[in-house]
Amino acid sequence: MMIQKHFEDIIRKKFGYDFSPTQQIAVEHFIRFFFAREEEGIFLLKGYAGTGKTSLVAAIVNALVSLEYKVVLLAPTGRAAKVFAGYAGQAAFTIHKKIYRQKSSTDGEGLFNLGFNAGADTLFFVDEASMISNADGEGNFWSGCLLDDLIQYIYNGRNNRLILIGDVAQLPPVGLDISPALDRRELEAAYNFKVTEVALTDIIQCHTGTESDRNRIGKSAAQDRKISRCF
Repeated sequence: MMIQKHFEDIIRKKFGYDFSPTQQIAVEHFIRFFFAREEEGIFLLKGYAGTGKTSLVAAIVNALVSLEYKVVLLAPTGRAAKVFAGYAGQAAFTIHKKIYRQKSSTDGEGLFNLGFNAGADTLFFVDEASMISNADGEGNFWSGCLLDDLIQYIYNGRNNRLILIGDVAQLPPVGLDISPALDRRELEAAYNFKVTEVALTDIIQCHTGTESDRNRIGKSAAQDRKISRCF
């Protein structure tokens, strides 16, 4: 318990302000998730714009880095990865760049295999998860289902775990009624993993200005998908 309290204190220090009630709940659940060390577990953090999700994730990531835990930051698009890197203060990559490797030219141009994940004991944070589809729409990339491939890649490594972050107010991937990466029941049914779900609901004043970045990336995400969204 003392080490968990110490970890919470570090997150709070990195955050720089008092937690809102649902932020406090999110931190407590994340700490339990982290120390439980369940190999087949997913942490799902949802929240609307203005709930401080951006700042909280940055604090958690930097608390882990300060304790020398391994983290990888991912996002569905280059723009989203750039914003994620900006607010977290750590390098971030697109999902495709991280998990896929191009086949040799003899196998066919523009075809990609799922890469080998040699990483272990790593937490993979994936922002803007509402954009991740599980429909068979990417025929040049391994199974064609991005969420399936992401989870297979991460959990092929030893003791790796996934943290999915997103806003359910954003439109789901094209052709789908829901965002599968933000739906606990969908994740549990498809992968038989235990999913810890927390929703931030307290609208708070943004101290750092990063929520404005969040709004910008939401617009960029809509542009990337060639669809409009309402705010």
